[in-house]
Amino acid sequence: MQPDPNLTPANINKLSNELSVVSNQFDLRHDLHAYVEYVQDRDVKRLHRSNELNKSDLKRLAKLMSDSSAIEFVESYGFSNWINYIDKLAYVFEFVNYDTEGVYVGYTSSEPSFPDNYIDIDAEKYMKFIDLPLIEQEKKLLVLLENHYLDGDNEFYVKSSLGRLSGFSTWGSSTGIIPDLDFARPRRFLLEVLQSCTPGVWYTTSSLIQYLKEHHPYFLIPKKPKYRYKQDVKSGRYGNFHEGKSTWSREVQVSESDADAFERVEGRYVERFLEGLPLILGYIEVAYSKTEYKGYLPGINQLQAFRVNDKFLHVMSGDITEPKVTVQPNFEVHVESELYPVRILTQLVKFADIVTKDKTSILKLRKKKVLTQLSEREDLDVIRLLEKLSAQKLPQNVRIELEEWIGASEAFTLYEKAVLLEGDKDMPDINQFTIERISPTMRIVHSPDSLFTHLEQKELIPLHIKHRSLALALLPDGVRTVFPKRDMRVSKSKARAKAKKAVTIKREVLITFHFPAKGLMEEFRKGLIAARCPVAADWSKLTLSFASQYEPEVKKVSKALKQDYTIKIEDIA
Repeated sequence: MQPDPNLTPANINKLSNELSVVSNQFDLRHDLHAYVEYVQDRDVKRLHRSNELNKSDLKRLAKLMSDSSAIEFVESYGFSNWINYIDKLAYVFEFVNYDTEGVYVGYTSSEPSFPDNYIDIDAEKYMKFIDLPLIEQEKKLLVLLENHYLDGDNEFYVKSSLGRLSGFSTWGSSTGIIPDLDFARPRRFLLEVLQSCTPGVWYTTSSLIQYLKEHHPYFLIPKKPKYRYKQDVKSGRYGNFHEGKSTWSREVQVSESDADAFERVEGRYVERFLEGLPLILGYIEVAYSKTEYKGYLPGINQLQAFRVNDKFLHVMSGDITEPKVTVQPNFEVHVESELYPVRILTQLVKFADIVTKDKTSILKLRKKKVLTQLSEREDLDVIRLLEKLSAQKLPQNVRIELEEWIGASEAFTLYEKAVLLEGDKDMPDINQFTIERISPTMRIVHSPDSLFTHLEQKELIPLHIKHRSLALALLPDGVRTVFPKRDMRVSKSKARAKAKKAVTIKREVLITFHFPAKGLMEEFRKGLIAARCPVAADWSKLTLSFASQYEPEVKKVSKALKQDYTIKIEDIA
């Protein structure tokens, strides 16, 4: 049965001068994927002594994070708590792997070193994760963070990467009740309690702590906890917790008999939990007191209010819908999603540039990217892919333009100051001259004169052939080549001896329109494409050519354009 606390609303507007509201401006999911993609494309070596990310990689990663404040922080302090958190998250997820134990160099070393410690990627595990539905990805993320406090062992001792509250002194934390506490259990329980909150409504933290004290006093520390050592029994359930005037002092031990013991131990834990997992995941906002704290440390009653959002309740109820993709007539692709839609965006960024990232991400289709993908994947159907992602037909103008891009992808690349080299696949030392390898025996190379000299020095006999612009030159007999050779020609005598064959040559009459302006020509061309009329455009001469059999379609396009133009067609004498 889900807890149903009656928490006290906080008048945050009235207390605006006394409270400082904090929300997570980072998107944990986006930044996790940005980190993995970054290390996937590079050889990232960790620091030899500390095993942390080096500063140059930190600077580059900061530019990829969802909040630009990471850049300023790295520039100012040389590190980033947030990027370090993402780094640990990727490791715990097992998306990446690197040495975490190190080696001791020499007899006098007291700390391990990490020589040549490069980050490896488990691409298969990562791809399996991003192929999951968004709600399944989120559940795996949530379970992982419930079981691992990535900033340290637990909320009692280590400040959250986004938090402000320091923890208890770690003195004696390896004894007492701490080593055997299951922190995943109270984290799950507190998330269940937060589900009873109304999204957008601020509640006082003190009312949450009082509810727990009255109804669930053992949600964190069992009534009869386990003790590893007999002497710890005397100190009791709160034997690990001390207060003092400084961070490491332990002047006052909290006793279970104290009337406010729950507030001083479990209450402090609740404050630190709220600025930990739920704040990092973007489930809540918190409000801190602006008044300078002067009491015993660690601070207490400093996180005074919180509120949950719709995303949190949707995740907890499993009510996260899959992303909605819409292709707009202006070639923008809008992706609406409550959680970062990594799988969809990973597919779309191959064809489009990201304009904005938010609950609705906007991308712009780019011709160059589409052509690049078409050149790399012969079986790619861009139109079908976009219609599958959006579950609807593309706008007509987008479809027409994409069809033209697809046609343009069949063009070839012309290399300047380069030649085509044909030879054995194991030719000596010619990689230095290679621009692109077409097949085991054929490649495009640069510096042909230097290459020719190089081959002669290797005691080879290179042959340089220059082809004419209208036809390939015939190669000498005895040359191994895929191109035509002289002995492949049919002699005139043999040709005359052959019987004559009856052949029919078909003629097609083309009509060419000459346009006075580029704008009208472009409108006419698009109209012909929409009418499924094959048309050849010559932009230098402003002409469109088509077969005479398509005259009916041409007349329809001309008629449609008469709404904006007075068109008169004249024959050229």
